[in-house]
Amino acid sequence: MAAIGAIGATALAAVSTPAGAVAATATTTTAAPSPHRQAEGRPVGNVRAAVPGAKQRTAVTSKPAVRRPATTAVSAKAKPVQRWIPSGTGMWIYEWSKSNHGNAGSVVARARSAGLTHLFVRTGSTHDHYTGGPLLKKLLPVTAHTGIKVVAWDFPELKNPKKDAWRLAYAAYADIKNPNVPHVAAVAPDIETTAEGTHTSAKRVSIYLSTLRRLLPRNVAILTTVPWPSSSRVGRYPYKAVAARSDALLPMAYWYDNSPTEVTATSISFLRRYKRPVQPVGQGYDGKLDVPSIPHNNLRKQMPKFFVTARKLGASAVSIWSWQAAPPIAWGYVSYAAHHGWYAPHH
Repeated sequence: MAAIGAIGATALAAVSTPAGAVAATATTTTAAPSPHRQAEGRPVGNVRAAVPGAKQRTAVTSKPAVRRPATTAVSAKAKPVQRWIPSGTGMWIYEWSKSNHGNAGSVVARARSAGLTHLFVRTGSTHDHYTGGPLLKKLLPVTAHTGIKVVAWDFPELKNPKKDAWRLAYAAYADIKNPNVPHVAAVAPDIETTAEGTHTSAKRVSIYLSTLRRLLPRNVAILTTVPWPSSSRVGRYPYKAVAARSDALLPMAYWYDNSPTEVTATSISFLRRYKRPVQPVGQGYDGKLDVPSIPHNNLRKQMPKFFVTARKLGASAVSIWSWQAAPPIAWGYVSYAAHHGWYAPHH
């Protein structure tokens, strides 16, 4: 890791492409998505294509019994509550069993070594329901006194927005009655486009997020993950409706065969109009796994541009997709940026 960190230091220091000159929206190329989405990634449509990709569904033998969180009426005169918003560097975990073999102690040890401040862990989706119980029971206690926060993320298809909201809210109540165990610090709904089969209308998004806010503990933030605002998405994706009920916006700045600088800068500059912290998610894996028609990504050259652009534009946090897919060079860049304090706390 020391050698990789040295490489990361050299590469990150060498990148100096001006980010401010990038336009607020960008023209993108269209590539045909792979019919077989690799296990490390999100639904295929994140690429840019209008062709829906086949989602990889997790086999489920039975639907787990989920006890819904109790709702509490909040007084209209209740004092404003301070919610934790990420700062620093984070990593997304998609398949727990493939992330350090699902060993909570090992995951946290590696996260601390890399200087991570937060972990996004998948706790369910519309098609496989709530799956986060066993994972959170193992992970949350191990994060005690480490400074590492846990964010629960979920993929809602929004066919039934209220039901989707109940599922993610439930994750926020894991070990809520145990004062000796850290709680879920925030939730991150992954609201995709219609290309992924998500019913992404402004009305459904508003119902989902308003229901989620009502169900969550008042101090748990909503960090909504959105597709990056390419020219083909602006005007079609309900960014305004999402932002209105989110505490922060996390654009998936996956560049594939585009410029990492352009995608990252466009994401931040466009979404800032909604007056929410913008904390981009970077591509930490080879996009050719998703789209065989594009060239292999050169992460050694491309990832520094993501980190540097986000820093230049004042992002208070960044994260990388994903733990199980990131090669050693990606971990080296994450570690360098983290240990050098590139991303300051949001005020």
